[in-house]
Amino acid sequence: MNSRIRGPRNIAFIRAIATAATLSAMLAATMPASGEDVLVVDPASRSPSSPQQWKFDGTVVVPGAGGQEIVLEPGPSGAGSDSDLFVSFDGESPVDDTGHWTVETVGPYVRSDDSRFGTGAGTFRAPATRLVLKPGPEALFAPDMPLGDLTLELWLKPARADSGEIVFLWKAKRRAGSAWLSQQISCIILRNRMNFGFLNFFAAPAGKPTTFNLQGISVLVPGAWSHHLLRFDSATGLVEYLMNGKTEAIAWATSTGKQSGDVYDPISGGSGWLEMAQNYSGLIDEFSLRGTFVTDPVLRRYPSTGGTATSPIFDLGSTNSTILSIQPQVRLPGESAVHWSYRTGDSSVGWHDEAPGWIPFAPTAPLGTTGSPPKGRYVQVRMALYPDARGEGSPVVSSVRIVHEPDASPTPPGSISAAAGDGRLTIRWSRVSESDIKGYMVYYGRSSGDYFGTGAQEGPSPVRVIGQDSTGITLHGLRNGELYFIAVAAYDDANPPHIGEFSRELTARPSRVSP
Repeated sequence: MNSRIRGPRNIAFIRAIATAATLSAMLAATMPASGEDVLVVDPASRSPSSPQQWKFDGTVVVPGAGGQEIVLEPGPSGAGSDSDLFVSFDGESPVDDTGHWTVETVGPYVRSDDSRFGTGAGTFRAPATRLVLKPGPEALFAPDMPLGDLTLELWLKPARADSGEIVFLWKAKRRAGSAWLSQQISCIILRNRMNFGFLNFFAAPAGKPTTFNLQGISVLVPGAWSHHLLRFDSATGLVEYLMNGKTEAIAWATSTGKQSGDVYDPISGGSGWLEMAQNYSGLIDEFSLRGTFVTDPVLRRYPSTGGTATSPIFDLGSTNSTILSIQPQVRLPGESAVHWSYRTGDSSVGWHDEAPGWIPFAPTAPLGTTGSPPKGRYVQVRMALYPDARGEGSPVVSSVRIVHEPDASPTPPGSISAAAGDGRLTIRWSRVSESDIKGYMVYYGRSSGDYFGTGAQEGPSPVRVIGQDSTGITLHGLRNGELYFIAVAAYDDANPPHIGEFSRELTARPSRVSP
């Protein structure tokens, strides 16, 4: 069926098609007509076609053996809203991220990259290096102020775990009536186990001295990270020590020493300071003090919820490109996993986080949901990373190979003929069998290779004929006796369409008298 295009409303489309055909012919001379292309994407890749570059949520980029790699971000690192003291050891010099405490480094200090969380841990060598921390006026340990719930946490990786090593020691003096009491909170390694002591930290009536001790059960392993948590419940007087999430020892800061009686309030003394690693060799990380009773400490290096990384939007260079495969280079320790999805289209205008929708895929399975590969000029990839069962191993994504094939221009009609009549030319051609053919463009002009003719009632050259099965058109209103040069090309369903190569050129001359 022929579709004749008339009137000025179609001039812009026709001129655009003609220009596209000219550009297609120019590009055909410099580019292969077909064949696979490969776009290799890694964390360093940037795309000028994308409004934003890589987006990381719970993932980070780290240096790898062959370049940058994407991994899960280790646990939460940073002061929480309930933090009174937080030393992350991520910087070159230790500081309290809350600003409530001053931190002074005594002796040579070196930050270690061997951290439990974050980017660094503190390295200590007894007796050369230690930290001195002093509370400011906004700190929980302000003098003579009753405290509520408390939690102290830290990660340790001892070099030796020798008896007598002092991990930290708080010293102050507290007034009790007319007397002054020495106050201490100590954390000492005894027989390869943690021992916590409280001297006059909990206030008994009438200024009576108080002492509480908690001795761990589990043995510290040199060269291995372990988590230690000490917490106080102001409602019950419970003082509890946990190692790696398991209760090691409890005490009751009460008048009976049991789960009954009056609760002794913790009260910090004046002119106090905290010495960290006074006589300790090894690593310390994530040292924190909170004004809450922490019930669910973060012990896993990587959260079970995982994290995501979203690539920029990449331009494949050609509309209607066929995406043949997406091949990630990834390492999966233990039970770790990566779930993949992509989206594509011939335009990326208006893309945001969830629109257009993401299409899940398995790297070993064919792409597409309808049995045929997806197509589009723009493509974006999202990966969801999940840790192993213990939360200690992360997937490692090095790169992603996007194998695609540019949409080849249609082949020309195999045969073409032209018959002249009175002011008209009837042009016929053979059908092009490619599945994505949308129609044909009929070109005419007054010299060889110059197909910008005018005068036909159907419109200026080229005249669009819609339909893959269309095989002819008659051009009316042509000048009798004028020699016209004619060619036909197919166009496909891309947006904008790709114009194929011209058929062989014919000539014909309209006449009142048929030859």
